[in-house]
Amino acid sequence: KGEKGEKKAAKMEKKEAKKEKKEQKEQKIQELAMAPPKKKDDDIKTHMANERTFFKWLFYGFHIGAIGTFILTFFGEKTPLRIPMVMLIWFIAFFYIYYGLFRYFSRRRALREGLSDPREWDDPHAPLLMAGGLFFIIGGIVLYAVISHEIPNKKHGIPTASPY
Repeated sequence: KGEKGEKKAAKMEKKEAKKEKKEQKEQKIQELAMAPPKKKDDDIKTHMANERTFFKWLFYGFHIGAIGTFILTFFGEKTPLRIPMVMLIWFIAFFYIYYGLFRYFSRRRALREGLSDPREWDDPHAPLLMAGGLFFIIGGIVLYAVISHEIPNKKHGIPTASPY
């Protein structure tokens, strides 16, 4: 009786293990069926669009930096705070470049993992960030020119006194 009982128990364990394995397989199949399908034809276009967006951030950062270089070129050498303003503007320019790089890699990860949640890849505040930064920089330059009574002059970087 003891040997028959052991064989029966071993047989039952094998059946349970097979049943459990089959359930796990069915669960995996169901999980795969529930996953959003990947669009193979859109992958390349979407990745290229992500790259183009990064390049736009890169160009925007360099354009902001060009505004900083404008200060070096058009304000005179004796203008106080000229160098700190240029450094601040280039700092902001590099912020935009690194922010674009961060967004590029976060979207790339979202594309590769097939994330459909917009919070993982969408950036609704980017236009406000870009416009606000540009407004801040241009406004700061104009305000600085008005307060220091200097009008930018291209001739040898010699500032002219404002008539006001």
